[in-house]
Amino acid sequence: MSETDPRAKLRELQARYAAQPESLGWFEDLYQLYREGEPVLPWAKLKPNAPLVEWVEGQAALPGPEACVVGCALGDDPAHLASKGLRVTAFDIAPTAIELARSRFPEAAVIWMTANLAELPRELQGRFDFVFEANTLQAIPAGVRAKALPALFSLLKPGGVMLLVARAREEDEVAQGPPWPLALTELTLPDLAAIESVEKFWDGEGLPSQRWRIVYRRLG
Repeated sequence: MSETDPRAKLRELQARYAAQPESLGWFEDLYQLYREGEPVLPWAKLKPNAPLVEWVEGQAALPGPEACVVGCALGDDPAHLASKGLRVTAFDIAPTAIELARSRFPEAAVIWMTANLAELPRELQGRFDFVFEANTLQAIPAGVRAKALPALFSLLKPGGVMLLVARAREEDEVAQGPPWPLALTELTLPDLAAIESVEKFWDGEGLPSQRWRIVYRRLG
């Protein structure tokens, strides 16, 4: 793996599944390699997502009490939200990610689950006051993303709030990935949720990139 491109292994594994565009099995492959000591997770910062922390600190009161973290990876974001008093459910498509998250935060008040956002379990739908998703949509092919975006909003109760963080691109910019930078129109479903705020900012960690921080409210 190139030292200048920490996403090289990700792209290599994703290419193996390219003939099965609906398959996201390469996520589990990555987490198994990470558990064996290979530095293959460019998103494994071992600390809560910085845009999430900043947003949480800026709220007079968090939407809650029921919260969900999508694509929870190694568990830092769910543990952070639980420390703020929310009742958190966190899921990831990779069973190994859930095992690692649970082992890292054994005392956190989090319900850990293995689940696929594109095939969302019915018991999760319409349950949550607050949903957080960072960098999951940008990592999956467009065909799967078309199912995953409405599934995100389906997690929310009517009136519930979602905070989404994703790599950004302009509407006329060609997306190359994974990860695939996303245009704002690709993250908009006006029939399901209203956008309350949009910020574009530079993420200076690792390979600097522009990102969105978008707050939605699910329509009733």
